[in-house]
Amino acid sequence: MRACRGRGAAALLALSALAACQSEPAPRHYVIAAFGTIVQVDIAGVPPATADAAMAELERLYQRLDRDWRSFGPGELGRVNDQLAAGQAARLTPELQHLVERALEIRERSGGLFDPRIGSLVALWGFADMAHETPDTAPDAATVETTRVTTLRNAQLRLTGDVVSASAPVRLELAGIAKGAALAAGADTLRRMGVADALIVAGGDVLAIGRHGQRAWRVGVRNPLQPGILGTVELGDGEAAVSSGNYERSFEADGQRYHHLIDPRTGRPARGAAGVTVVGRDAALANAAAAALLIGGPQQFSALARNLGVDCALLVAEDGTRDSTPCMRERLLPP
Repeated sequence: MRACRGRGAAALLALSALAACQSEPAPRHYVIAAFGTIVQVDIAGVPPATADAAMAELERLYQRLDRDWRSFGPGELGRVNDQLAAGQAARLTPELQHLVERALEIRERSGGLFDPRIGSLVALWGFADMAHETPDTAPDAATVETTRVTTLRNAQLRLTGDVVSASAPVRLELAGIAKGAALAAGADTLRRMGVADALIVAGGDVLAIGRHGQRAWRVGVRNPLQPGILGTVELGDGEAAVSSGNYERSFEADGQRYHHLIDPRTGRPARGAAGVTVVGRDAALANAAAAALLIGGPQQFSALARNLGVDCALLVAEDGTRDSTPCMRERLLPP
């Protein structure tokens, strides 16, 4: 963990904290590595010792969640996936059980566009969370379809109490909801440690606690098609702003670019939308909804946002056209 005096979070993030007003004291700024990205935290209104102690606790939490919520590796979800892939049932801790329950709930509300069973397809395309090399070829169509049918059509997932099982081998992928859940858990930790005003920025996802001095925390919404921001949004206490885009992880092969957001209907990277931003008080829902809305694309945007219970959302299509809910049109301010 690194603490420094700073004003806002890095401008390169998909959603970035804007610079503090000159008349207000700069918050204490921290940087830690977790969830495959840089997590930046601004803490205001408390003595340095309180901020440092809170951040030490937050770092311990995020290191554990980063290990336990990865789909591969030595953590809890990696162990569960090894058991499910071997055709065995697996017992979950209450924390992971709740995350899986939320993922299954959002799967139903999204009509399957957000599907936690997609782990094998994500790995097939080279985007597994433990992958260290960028693929140089796309998987062949027959293998993609076989994997899609095996894991999404045939593998019926059952969660009975704290035991998860499947009717066919499957690997869960929770990255599309885990970072939002981690933001919420991080906010709870900071509040418990005496922090009433802070901003957590994890890649393209942001959660606000309290205020920054006399004003609300403000974030910029990244333009997914070119450098810069589309506008700014002020966040209330406990609100999250989460983005999902085809710019996050990708590779090129045979003159075509492939990104990491896999459409369960085709087993291939989704087409139509370049980026989605969702604002709301349920960070886990906002995280999963942003992915589902991007996969659903422009044609399903309005109906899907209603089904998911999302009030504030913005979609930018690959051709540059935009669609947004009335709430987002009201709240998105000019850059």
